[in-house]
Amino acid sequence: MRVCVCLVFIVAAATCILVFPSSCSGISHGHVTSSSPSDSQQAQMPFINNKLMQFSCPPLPPHTPKNVSDLKPGDIKVVMALGDSITAGYAMDGLSSFAVMEGRGRSWCIGADQNATTVYNFLKYYNPNLFGGSLGTHIATQNWLYIPEEDVLNAAQSGAKTGDLPQHEMGYLLTQLKNNKQINMASDWKMMTIFIGANDLCSTCPPNGTLTATTADQFEAQMRSTLEIIRTNIPRVFVSLGEIFNISQVYTLGQTSLYCAEVHKKAYKECSCLFKPGPQSDAARLAMDILGQQYNQRLRNIAADYAAKQYTEFAVVIQPQGRDTSVEKFPLSYLSSLDCFHPSVLGHQMFAVSLWNNLITPAAQKVTSILPGAQIKCPTADSYLYTW
Repeated sequence: MRVCVCLVFIVAAATCILVFPSSCSGISHGHVTSSSPSDSQQAQMPFINNKLMQFSCPPLPPHTPKNVSDLKPGDIKVVMALGDSITAGYAMDGLSSFAVMEGRGRSWCIGADQNATTVYNFLKYYNPNLFGGSLGTHIATQNWLYIPEEDVLNAAQSGAKTGDLPQHEMGYLLTQLKNNKQINMASDWKMMTIFIGANDLCSTCPPNGTLTATTADQFEAQMRSTLEIIRTNIPRVFVSLGEIFNISQVYTLGQTSLYCAEVHKKAYKECSCLFKPGPQSDAARLAMDILGQQYNQRLRNIAADYAAKQYTEFAVVIQPQGRDTSVEKFPLSYLSSLDCFHPSVLGHQMFAVSLWNNLITPAAQKVTSILPGAQIKCPTADSYLYTW
């Protein structure tokens, strides 16, 4: 069966708006026939470079952890993720086809495609039997539809907000964990990455002007609820909470490109606070950034509360690489050429290296910025997945 799929943009939220209604491609049994952008489009869009980064660190000696604060990379047996379109790998391949795709197998923290630059594959270097990574590329899903054979334990969904974590994403994840015989729930050490918040911010200024953003109190309550579901249902978990960056800077970076500026004009209703031009929106973008920093402070408060409890098999650790990130200084090649908002493959690689380096760095020395060109840090026999 063939259907006609017109090029659409989904910017953070999962709603689509029609931008280029003239081009379609065939889809048969879920597989997309790729189409290349025109020469004129290629001339205007950011340069895309999908060069792979190599992970070639020395091996580590065998290790048996005593508790969650004694974990090393090779001790992790299962990897899981919660989040939104970034962790779903939305649009990372840009205008490679005229359908909206998610490159889940190359998602920064949990992608398991061979040779992909991801935290999952860095961990797998030390434990070849690692499980949970998402695979391949498929059409973007929404309304809580999953493809378990490919999504595996990547529960992230495009358009997700923090309020979607406790019921929808954790519901999928707990079902997969319960039904999978490769996982020993009681004894396997697990890593969970949670990175979310952009869609909560994008709801600040919907087209009708009504303020509906997730407040800092609501954000914190949903995160605490999610973490308690994890703690009480999944034994032996190291949770990484990723701080978000000031997403207004994506707009600033996009304005340096005629192509991206035009894309943002067409797609502004998807995140009107971010993309709509004018003084009113300048104030809205500032308000989004202030609220985003409030979210980050609440994450830090939550992590501090869990640290004070000193659980032996559960830890919540702040990974602050997004806090002071200057997106506006990134090369345009780190943005998807589809929407000039989501990270490209290069962007995902940069996210992966930043998280990995912070995972094996003590709290006081963790970097608070995602830096283009950062090199992969190799753990030593004295390194841990730091909870302190």
